[in-house]
Amino acid sequence: MTDSSTVAAVIPTKNRAALLVETVRHLLAQTTPLGQLIIVDQSDEDGGRAVVEALVHAVPEPRRPALQYVWDSKIAGLAPARNAGFDLVTTDFVLSIDDDMVPDPDALERLLEHHRRTPGLVAVTPVITNYTPPPWTSRLLTTIFCRGPFRDDRQPVYWHWRRYQGALVPMRLLGGGMGLIRRSALDGVRLDARYRAGSLGEDIDLSWALARRGRLAIATDVHVVHARPPRPVQRYEDATLTSWGFVYAKHQPKTLANRLAFAWFVAGVGLSAAAAALLSRSLEPLRSFQAGLANLLTNYSRSSFLVPP
Repeated sequence: MTDSSTVAAVIPTKNRAALLVETVRHLLAQTTPLGQLIIVDQSDEDGGRAVVEALVHAVPEPRRPALQYVWDSKIAGLAPARNAGFDLVTTDFVLSIDDDMVPDPDALERLLEHHRRTPGLVAVTPVITNYTPPPWTSRLLTTIFCRGPFRDDRQPVYWHWRRYQGALVPMRLLGGGMGLIRRSALDGVRLDARYRAGSLGEDIDLSWALARRGRLAIATDVHVVHARPPRPVQRYEDATLTSWGFVYAKHQPKTLANRLAFAWFVAGVGLSAAAAALLSRSLEPLRSFQAGLANLLTNYSRSSFLVPP
């Protein structure tokens, strides 16, 4: 067991009290106790607070974290909610975790040990053990068209995590569902204020910002299950082009190599849309691709998850 005063858990949540309670139960049962538990609740009603307060109060005092429960339905989106939680942290490490993650009992202890053993490590995430690999055709297209900064190095680790035998695997990108971040690395770093709904780009945005501060990694000896509640249907093409285009424009230098990699990436999404249109006998994938291109050309002003600039 390690020092409980070093870690604060930040959980954004909205209208998912049952999931929130389950995640809090697992956090309070960790072999390493928390110093702070910060919940930023955007729900329409304050229904989760009483249950969470009861759970925390039931923890023996030496292991009981300081609870800060912020209920504010005016907070619009995951990113601003997470930012609000980050602003309240006073510990050395921040466990950023979604309300639908169920970690193993020793997950926090293992993540903290990786930080203590690895010089320069600023953020480390566990393996999501119930991650389902996409079809081989999708993986082939990704291998061919995702080059340079658009290569998502997380995916092969999620597909084949057992092969790594518990190793700490260096990464350029990290998933945002659960991760232990050194608080000093968050000084001056927050998620972009334009995010107002779920996006594929929030994790990339934070990863590329943190990577300027030090090393990122996935710990394959640390495991979490993603409860995966139903999500609104969103076309792949529009979401992918808009999310990656936004973070590319914000973070990556516009070298010739990066420009070519981005053009090749867009071509791959277009090819995927054309194939999907043929298979489904529908123009919807092509319309989605067109919507993504329109966002790239209009500073993302038509995006469903970014507020206009």
